[in-house]
Amino acid sequence: MSTPAIEAIGLSYVRNGEHLFENFSFSVKKGSYTAVIGPNGGGKTTLMRVLLGLLPSTSGSVQIFGRSNTTRDVRRRIGYVPQRGGLIEPTFPATSQEIVMAGRTQILKFWNRLGPSDQQAVNTAFEIMSISHLRNRTFASLSGGERQRVLLARALAAEPDILILDEPVDGLDPDSREEFYEALRHVNAQGKTILFVSHDVHRLAKEADSAICLRHELVCHGSKACMLTGTQLHDLYHPTKSELIQHHGI
Repeated sequence: MSTPAIEAIGLSYVRNGEHLFENFSFSVKKGSYTAVIGPNGGGKTTLMRVLLGLLPSTSGSVQIFGRSNTTRDVRRRIGYVPQRGGLIEPTFPATSQEIVMAGRTQILKFWNRLGPSDQQAVNTAFEIMSISHLRNRTFASLSGGERQRVLLARALAAEPDILILDEPVDGLDPDSREEFYEALRHVNAQGKTILFVSHDVHRLAKEADSAICLRHELVCHGSKACMLTGTQLHDLYHPTKSELIQHHGI
């Protein structure tokens, strides 16, 4: 049995005395395309940040290809595209070339400079995203869809094995969304593992092959069929009275 790309074991996170999620255990197969769905405030973004090592879990552990995510060299194997505006301000005075190159620079030792292989990785990222024509454009001059494609190219420039994307297409026009999804299909076909956080259940049912559904607890995990079951969707988006009291004091 192959080592999972991601394995969470007994994972919990407490903030201000409240469990955002508790005792999560799940695994993500290498090369899979996993939809992460659930209501607002259900813990999706926090879980992604814990998997990335950006937040320490209150209890439990995360393994990336069998190694703890607490070490920097392991975290380098993960690329991250956060919610719009969560990484680079739209008015940031840099070109697309500089932003994508920064994605490569962050994996180098501080004494190293970009070499031919690094430049090739940057070029490949531009080609995958079909944005070579945007190299010299400033980030501020780009449309929302173009900015998101540049940020995905930035993540790809580091040649990660895993991509975590947190609602990356929210607010984009239909054409920009299609271009983004098409690029992800290409990336996934090359063997990269994808975790995609979104509220668009029906679209992700077409794109993904597995699902993690959460609302402070794992409602379901496994085949994408679980997120299309009427009962599961009702449980996911319609909390019980006791859960409202527990998490919101209602």
